[in-house]
Amino acid sequence: MRSHCLRTGMRRRVDIDGETYLVARIASALFVLGVYIVWLRPTLAPRDNTAYFWGAALWVIATVMTVALRLTRKGAGAKKTLLVTLPFDLVALALLAMATWKYEDPFYAFYVGIAAVYATVFKRTRAWVYAGLFVVSYLAAHVTMSHWMIEPGAYELVVMKAATILLLGWSVSLVMEQQLDRQSALEGRSREVVDLNRQLERSVAELQAISEISEIIHSTLDFDSVGPIVIDILQKVIDIPAACIFVIDKAKQQTLFSASKGLRSESTYTYSGPGLIAEAELDQDEHFSCMELLDHNEMLVVFCADARHIDGLESDDRMVLSAVASELVVAVENSRLYKLTKRLSITDELTDLYNYRYLQQRLDDEIGRAKRYGKTLSFLMLDMDDFKAINDTHGHLVGDAVLAELGQVMKTTVREVDVVARYGGEEFSVLLPETDAAGAFIVAEKIREAVALHKFMDEDGERSVRATVSIGLANFPVHAEDKESLLRAADDAVYQAKTMGKDRVRAPHIRMTRLGRPTAVPAPSEGELES
Repeated sequence: MRSHCLRTGMRRRVDIDGETYLVARIASALFVLGVYIVWLRPTLAPRDNTAYFWGAALWVIATVMTVALRLTRKGAGAKKTLLVTLPFDLVALALLAMATWKYEDPFYAFYVGIAAVYATVFKRTRAWVYAGLFVVSYLAAHVTMSHWMIEPGAYELVVMKAATILLLGWSVSLVMEQQLDRQSALEGRSREVVDLNRQLERSVAELQAISEISEIIHSTLDFDSVGPIVIDILQKVIDIPAACIFVIDKAKQQTLFSASKGLRSESTYTYSGPGLIAEAELDQDEHFSCMELLDHNEMLVVFCADARHIDGLESDDRMVLSAVASELVVAVENSRLYKLTKRLSITDELTDLYNYRYLQQRLDDEIGRAKRYGKTLSFLMLDMDDFKAINDTHGHLVGDAVLAELGQVMKTTVREVDVVARYGGEEFSVLLPETDAAGAFIVAEKIREAVALHKFMDEDGERSVRATVSIGLANFPVHAEDKESLLRAADDAVYQAKTMGKDRVRAPHIRMTRLGRPTAVPAPSEGELES
């Protein structure tokens, strides 16, 4: 803005398209005519009168031409206008100077002024040439006068005045060039300041974006939901219409985190090559290209966008992307550690099943949900038969391996919504949401049969170990009305299965209390499930 004002001010001061020069030109024409009409016409000799008349006419014509060019051809610059009027000005001033020789050279000021105008518009060499033409005009006017040769000092005075015109033109052009150089330097510095301010604003915006993204990323340990926010901030800072970012596990070739913005839902992503070069298909003639932002241990951060935007990224943009990539890697590592810690806190280390703590929590949740919505659920309690004999015969390492493998056998026989947990020692549990007693009995029999048919690995690596399980089941609300009574009923049913010969499924009998509520009792010796 500042440099623009400087340039505008300079044009107004030196450009004859400006109002100041036009007013001065019109005023000079009126002065020439006024002086002639009011004062000089009666006093001039006929020869001088004729010279003044034609000089004034030419000066007025040049003035009219200047005004006409200003009004009708605004595109005509100062140089073109001055060149058009130059011949008229040279002849006009010579005639006016000839006509007024006896009045102490009154139009010398016009010579000085017009030479200064040309010097402000043209460069030094041309300004000196035009000043020389006005010197020739001035000298020609005085050569035609007979009086100046005989007057004392007239020759020296005319030469000095002519030299002054020439020196003035050169000096003014020199000053103007120096001023323009200073103006150009000032404009250059102004542009540098503007560029620096713009760069500073961009740097501040980038730092704010990095800080904001870092805060968002580290605000949660499960940050998958913040991906769109992160890519949205990045997109605004680096001004890319469509982009996506990935955090990849190099060893597993698995995407750990991804976020995208501005892509069609049907866009596809493919990775290939040693550098995991990626392409995202957008349109028939558009493809994303990708760049690696960070290669950290087992993780790789990849940023994808249109190839033209990738190639056009500045160093500051790449710095922002690298900083965000570093934050993402740390956040992904923290998230993985958090998820691992969370999983370990609810998982049995030996069997990789849910542990007792998680089972208790899920029982509370599922019983509460069953009460609210009038649903049913069943609970299985399993105990390995003669597990001590396996440990004594094959050793504790084989015993631990049998427990771990038993857990996997159980998981293959139940639904994904069912909860398989290690209750403790050689005891296991299965929580069956929205499953009645009959359905639970079928599941229990499948588990019992699968275990009985399975061969476990012994200490020599051969599958020679056999095992069976005794299973007790209980149903809410048929056999129990809360968690404690449900666990007790299932545990009692396991005990009955053990005492009746093992490798079987048992459930409590149901009897009615005085209040008409069902209560569980131990199963009869015949061991059949009753509804």
